[in-house]
Amino acid sequence: MSLILRPVRAADRAFLLQLFIQVRPDLAALPLPVEARQHMIDMQFDAQDRGYADGFPHASHDIVVAGGQDVGQMRVDRGAKAIHLIDVSVLVAAQGRGLGTSLLHQLRDEATRAGLPIRLSVQHGNRAVDLYRRSGFMVTGDSGVHLVMEWRPAGLAPS
Repeated sequence: MSLILRPVRAADRAFLLQLFIQVRPDLAALPLPVEARQHMIDMQFDAQDRGYADGFPHASHDIVVAGGQDVGQMRVDRGAKAIHLIDVSVLVAAQGRGLGTSLLHQLRDEATRAGLPIRLSVQHGNRAVDLYRRSGFMVTGDSGVHLVMEWRPAGLAPS
């Protein structure tokens, strides 16, 4: 299945919030009244978005489209020394179809052409750790909460 990446637009907020809730079931399960829980989810969503924008002001943020349907999102910072995969997520209903693998392969192809490594940080226990390992990413650091992982094109010397 071919994937298309298109820039996030203001009209995508509802989709991105739905996706955020799916990848953060811990927030949806908070034992709070509905209004308070939704307020907490909105605050966390906005804080994450601001944090990514502040930390990586030049990053692209794209909607992943498959078969004409919005199925995910990906945020990537293309720096002079590395490509940083900041965030990627796919709707639960679209998982298990190779979309994440395809996105990583596209990013690896881009990194190979640019002669740059891809770096990312992923929380311990996140199912994506296995996907990253299968895609050739190696653990280069561990904060105790997050693993730092990197993929390098063949022949690229370690930094």
